[in-house]
Amino acid sequence: MLRCLIMEDDELSRELLALQMEPYARCELAADGREGLAKFVTALEANEPYDLILLDIVMPEMDGLEAAKAIRVYEEKHGIPIANGVNIIVLSSLSTPQDVIQAYVAAQSAAHLVKPVQPEKLVKTLRKLDLIPAENA
Repeated sequence: MLRCLIMEDDELSRELLALQMEPYARCELAADGREGLAKFVTALEANEPYDLILLDIVMPEMDGLEAAKAIRVYEEKHGIPIANGVNIIVLSSLSTPQDVIQAYVAAQSAAHLVKPVQPEKLVKTLRKLDLIPAENA
């Protein structure tokens, strides 16, 4: 079972994402980037890293892009190459090509999903990233 961190400031969205992920992952929740970054660091230091972070872009305190950059810097400082780093799926209500490109580049994310996240698109993305088995596998 995957270990997943959901960083989302909207409580209802956090809970819905956790429900969608329930068959595939044990999820921990964070209401903003600062809280999420602290949980990420704690998990890594305990040698229990997350396999996946679902990361909202727009959050108070520390937004998703700042949190993603801080995660990548932390990984780099600890000798974790980007290829072995945590998978980040950026969540945004923005879906213009510019927003998607910014999410990939700035957050060094594995994927981008538009909110509200449709369960079938989430599962398809998890399969594409080889985080869960393909259908009929």
